[in-house]
Amino acid sequence: MSTDPTQPVPPAPPDPTTPGGSGGRRAWIVVALVVALVALGGVIAAIALGGDDEERAVGPTITAPTSSTGTTDPSTQPTGSTGFTGSTGVTGPANPGCSGTPAPATLADGTYFGFVESIDTGSDAMAFDLACFYTGDDANEQAAQRGDEVPVPNDVYIVNDNPATRDIPVDPGTELRLIDWNACCETSPGAELDALGTAIAEGDFVEIDGRRYAGGLSPYWITIEDGRIVLIEEQFLP
Repeated sequence: MSTDPTQPVPPAPPDPTTPGGSGGRRAWIVVALVVALVALGGVIAAIALGGDDEERAVGPTITAPTSSTGTTDPSTQPTGSTGFTGSTGVTGPANPGCSGTPAPATLADGTYFGFVESIDTGSDAMAFDLACFYTGDDANEQAAQRGDEVPVPNDVYIVNDNPATRDIPVDPGTELRLIDWNACCETSPGAELDALGTAIAEGDFVEIDGRRYAGGLSPYWITIEDGRIVLIEEQFLP
């Protein structure tokens, strides 16, 4: 090899770590691709997470049952029940008045909860005040909404915000399942409609023919068939 200083010195081979070299360009391209892929992955993840949050946020709205208030119009009177603890074992109807839907002025055939205001055996008519009967979680929820004690005593809560009554025909042969308060506290046969009417009018316990009636002190379940009351059953309240 010549060492003549006048000979041109060949350039050094390109440093693969310098941007100017082809190796450097390849390295920068690889880095750029990695950065782009990372950024794209971040965008996709953000979109996926955002969509999932929105789905979780948009869900069914659950409305607690409510009762009608502040009116004596029977068309908005609460009716029905959320559970029936009488001896028939029948569950009350869908309870339109207690779930926010006004109850009709004329009750369809079915079973209803409420208070007996009077019984006119001469005209075979009952003045019946519909109410709402709640148990369990529904009872506690209703009590909490009204600022009452929670959990409710004895797991029962009655709402009767509307004092309106309906006159409903009573079948002369209607079945009575009432409590004899001389032998509390199961319902038993043998009660008389006239005696129940008398006890309702008295507004207190009345003993007739050896049987003690609570009258208007108790709530009742009535069953309507063909537009007439065919069953009256007393609801025991502990």
